[in-house]
Amino acid sequence: MGQLRWPKKYKVSNSVILRWINRIKNENFGMVTSENSHLIEYSIEFKIKVLSYKNSHNCTLSELCNKFKIHSESTIYFWQRQFDELGIIGLSRKRGNPKMNKNKVTKQTKLSKDDELKQLKEENLMLRIQNEYLKKLKALDQKQAKKK
Repeated sequence: MGQLRWPKKYKVSNSVILRWINRIKNENFGMVTSENSHLIEYSIEFKIKVLSYKNSHNCTLSELCNKFKIHSESTIYFWQRQFDELGIIGLSRKRGNPKMNKNKVTKQTKLSKDDELKQLKEENLMLRIQNEYLKKLKALDQKQAKKK
């Protein structure tokens, strides 16, 4: 009965309270109170071990969290999704966005005004040639259609 008051009092969902109680019962109290759980990084080998155990033993995510001392079921869910989409490479990805390659930016900005103008003129010439070709092709099609 006490469980029903806690979610309202502390503005936490029932499932979170039940998960905490389950972890306390399984002597994983540190998993409930850890404030730096988001800073933990798991090795690829550990992730593979957890996922293979999940597949071979048909465990729930909460059972896996208790067994392997993982703070959140969504962590395992994310690993599984990454593995399904990208394979082992997906498990090796680090957090955050990949660093941008600065060389690409500098190469683009190094184009001088003269080079840019030359490139645009070449592109313009190619488009004119393409346009003339399409006009002649259309005229030829119309000429052949009239003969039939």
